[in-house]
Amino acid sequence: ITGDKLVEEKTSAEKLDPTVKAKTKVDDPTKLTDDEKKEVEDNIRDNNPGLPEETKIEVGDNGDTTITYPDKSVDTITGDKLVEEKTSAEKLDPTV
Repeated sequence: ITGDKLVEEKTSAEKLDPTVKAKTKVDDPTKLTDDEKKEVEDNIRDNNPGLPEETKIEVGDNGDTTITYPDKSVDTITGDKLVEEKTSAEKLDPTV
């Protein structure tokens, strides 16, 4: 029996475990703006340099994120692991 009949290569989703060191701070974790979604995507890419080049990252309104690898395997990360609400002080932009 040849090895290809006994062994199956793991998908990217099985091999990779994307994480972030720090959550992205957002105004409303249930309704991310397009800019905040881009920040979440950039944060994932910056913290996971081993992601394959053609990896697609889609961030939902609530921060839930779907990562689709070139081999069509998928990882999903819930928003609570990626975003957190800004404090009142961070939301305010006082001008003098």
